[in-house]
Amino acid sequence: MSMFGDSPYEVLGLEVGASWADVQAAYRQGLKAAQRDRELRDRLSRARNALSRPGERRVAELLTPLPGTLPSDASSALLAEARRHMARVAPLMPDPTSFVPSPG
Repeated sequence: MSMFGDSPYEVLGLEVGASWADVQAAYRQGLKAAQRDRELRDRLSRARNALSRPGERRVAELLTPLPGTLPSDASSALLAEARRHMARVAPLMPDPTSFVPSPG
């Protein structure tokens, strides 16, 4: 999954947290619709494969745009997971002040 492309959930037309049965059904339906489009079939396969791996699925869940509203228990769990993820990656991010040109 590319950070700059569609998430696997978006490619398959699913919401975050979809069951594996939903992933498989969306994949099969997408393949039928994309019979002659090799690029789309490849994207569908990559999306299904990403959602079959727990680690990649978690990343996809974090990077997929949220729907307009979530149940309060789901949104708090997702926010907590996003905070844990950011705590892990924040040390890898450059210091924003390093982008400020030095005077003179």
